[in-house]
Amino acid sequence: MTNFFLGLMAGCIIAGVATITAARHPTVQLRLGLVPPAQAAVAPPPRSEATPQCPAPKTALQVGKPEMLFSRSRLWSVAP
Repeated sequence: MTNFFLGLMAGCIIAGVATITAARHPTVQLRLGLVPPAQAAVAPPPRSEATPQCPAPKTALQVGKPEMLFSRSRLWSVAP
């Protein structure tokens, strides 16, 4: 009896998921009459105005020098 009940519940869940999945598909919605056929969308013509241009990026300020990283005095001297 328990197996029958569990099988019945699993079957109902599977059928429900399959039904919801099918009902979300646009062609199935049209066949079931849930949604009226889509009308041609009237889109406004694209604007011919020039698109605004972003300002040129400022040059990044250079901080330090590359020699600072590999300087001998930095690598070999040990502060007391």
